[in-house]
Amino acid sequence: MSRGKRHFPYFRPKQRPAQVRSTFVLLDHFSVSDIHKWLALKDQFLKYYWDYHNNLAYERSKIANKIKESLLGAAQKPFTFAKWQRAVKYKYANEPLSVAGSLVDPGGRFNIGDINPSQFPPFPALYVASNKDTAIQELLSQKIDPSQKDSKLDPLDFALTSHDSIAIVSLSGSIGSVINLKDQNSLQSFVDLIKDFTIPDSLRRTAVAIGEREPELIRTVPKLIEVLSDPRWRLWPMQFDVPVASQIFGQMVSEAGIEGILYTSKFRGNDCLAIFPQNFEESSFIQLDDETPQGIQICRLDPKTWREINKLS
Repeated sequence: MSRGKRHFPYFRPKQRPAQVRSTFVLLDHFSVSDIHKWLALKDQFLKYYWDYHNNLAYERSKIANKIKESLLGAAQKPFTFAKWQRAVKYKYANEPLSVAGSLVDPGGRFNIGDINPSQFPPFPALYVASNKDTAIQELLSQKIDPSQKDSKLDPLDFALTSHDSIAIVSLSGSIGSVINLKDQNSLQSFVDLIKDFTIPDSLRRTAVAIGEREPELIRTVPKLIEVLSDPRWRLWPMQFDVPVASQIFGQMVSEAGIEGILYTSKFRGNDCLAIFPQNFEESSFIQLDDETPQGIQICRLDPKTWREINKLS
């Protein structure tokens, strides 16, 4: 079930310390007894999240065609953007249109990476943002506690990885279809299909036994947007080897043949776009806006260059 690479079960603290204005940031808080408890419950946690995922996967499989139809009906056509920004880690600087980084475990918000390929086939996405600051922070950072807004800390002080060496490029493009998460009305038909899913009582009892909150189901469009915007989306794929809800949603959108998902940055409230180049229509493209260094070979991503990239990979 698991490759045993990093599991350390997550527990929500029952009590939170009072917030104090300070430049000190508490990332986690637990005791030695907590560690022993986590290790004892590790297998139960893994089984619980796999059962949770498999139950919902089965529910979706029963109405897969209807889900595809609802997403195609919700898609907006086309979507054009100009001088948006893409931030990539320095090792991809000569391939700024590469999707290789999105396939690294755990993937991206709306695509599945190398979590467990035999169970969850990876698929790529290319992520861009409407401005430079948002692109950088989406690449590197985690959610910032609102109580820290008045501190002297820069948002990138909360980065999950080093931001000393990154590359930022300007790009423009046009894609044939997007799901616009800001247009909540368009998603109502999708939610109407999944709102009657059920959770077995046995799964609820397991949640109580291991100290987890009761399994949630999406019943409304605002709840769907909340789940897809969760700043802690990495928890499921990193700790339990199963895709999180936003990755599953991205998978359904990609399998429907839709070319992207337009969403709001969890950091700055600006527009971001997850693009699925494997679905590009003949007229779809993304291209770099500026003159490029000599080492960059692909300046425009379209159906032809995408096929060429796949032949080389």
